[in-house]
Amino acid sequence: MTKSLRVRLFLSYLAVTSIILLSAGLTLGLVWHSAQERIMRARLSETLPLAARLVRANLRQGIPPEQITRKINKEILPRQFRLLLVQQGKIIGDTANGSLVGQTLPENLPDKLKRSGKHILTGTFSSLRGGQYFYALTVVPLRPEDNNLKSALWVVQIAPRRLFSLNDELTGPLVWSLLAALLTGLIFSWMVSRWITRPLTQIASAADEIAQGNLDMELQVSGPSEVQRVARQFNNMTAEVRASRQAQREFIANVSHDLKTPLTAIQGFSQALVEGVASDIQGVQRAAGIIHDESLRMGRLVDQLLDLARLDAGQVQIRQERVDVSALLVDTIRRFRPVAQAKAINLQMDVASDLQLLGDTDRLMQVFTNLLDNALRHTPSQGTIHCRVQPSGSAADFIEVTISDTGPGIPPEDLPHVFDRFYQAEKARRRGNSGLGLAIVQEIVRAHRGHVQVSSPPGQGATFTILFPSS
Repeated sequence: MTKSLRVRLFLSYLAVTSIILLSAGLTLGLVWHSAQERIMRARLSETLPLAARLVRANLRQGIPPEQITRKINKEILPRQFRLLLVQQGKIIGDTANGSLVGQTLPENLPDKLKRSGKHILTGTFSSLRGGQYFYALTVVPLRPEDNNLKSALWVVQIAPRRLFSLNDELTGPLVWSLLAALLTGLIFSWMVSRWITRPLTQIASAADEIAQGNLDMELQVSGPSEVQRVARQFNNMTAEVRASRQAQREFIANVSHDLKTPLTAIQGFSQALVEGVASDIQGVQRAAGIIHDESLRMGRLVDQLLDLARLDAGQVQIRQERVDVSALLVDTIRRFRPVAQAKAINLQMDVASDLQLLGDTDRLMQVFTNLLDNALRHTPSQGTIHCRVQPSGSAADFIEVTISDTGPGIPPEDLPHVFDRFYQAEKARRRGNSGLGLAIVQEIVRAHRGHVQVSSPPGQGATFTILFPSS
């Protein structure tokens, strides 16, 4: 269960929410504890002057201290406060049923008041029984007629040092608030985790559909931006898979067509030889020549397929040696010149000298051979093929090789697919081409960290441009 991303996200949000609420509760408790002490001391200090005046007034009326405390306790003293009357360190009056009368204060509080120079002294102290108290202390000046008291009377107001107000007033609301916040956090966590994981679940389901052969899946882009990006990439991948499958089908049909044509010719002429239809020497030679040519054609197609498969699998090792690109292109052009002359095609070249790069001589020769062969097949008689090598004007430290022809050009609908290994234009098929040469060119150029592109203005032939890094 915990392997589910939704559950993990939910538990993560739950943990974070719980930690935040716990920290907030502890912080509130600590802050309230400190504030409670200040509030308690302030309240003791605020009510003490009134209690002192009442004590003084009752003394003037001749009421004994123990009766004064009982009277004050009944009339105005807050329940949580306790009033002590102290004389010479002994408690002579106590509002709590006189339980402390006769005892001595655990600390010499009157001396502290004298040293402080204040009218009211506040603080905390511990009783003999271990109780913790806040206190506020002041002195009541006496006159001779005040109950014949021989020394000043100290009025001490105390309260237990416990957070009674927090327990009574805040504990319930605080607990309910924390529970409500936790419940809200749980609901929010579940909604967020579901919002995040729902698109991922849809992607997983769509992947399963594709694995079963259903390529018509298209995801709805939703959720966080990262998930939306995954969904868009998934849709793009699905579209590419569909295109690739369609291209593979077309490729298989094309290759089958290219293989079937020479096989049909080989079968037909070999059958003629077997059955003795071609009985004269000229007929036999013509049939053998056609069989030989068609077998060579099939061999070239198989070689191209093997080359492309090795390049795809990374099994072709590209040697790294200094290659004079200018000399290599001149040598390739020299090999094709007889073919160009036979077709009355003007083969021109504009080659800068001493342009070198790191690469594989044989593979680069294969690139130039494929491009020149492609140009010669598509250039009519009296046409021109122009080859050029020069430093690139658009990219520093690059060598630019261009091969252009004056043929019919490439239709706009075919131009984006020229280098697709599984794509073949109709005119290429009619010329008996397998459609793999340019795909091989692109793979070899990429292996040399280069880039190849084609341009073909309508009716103005085609121009192939290759950029090679010079180092």
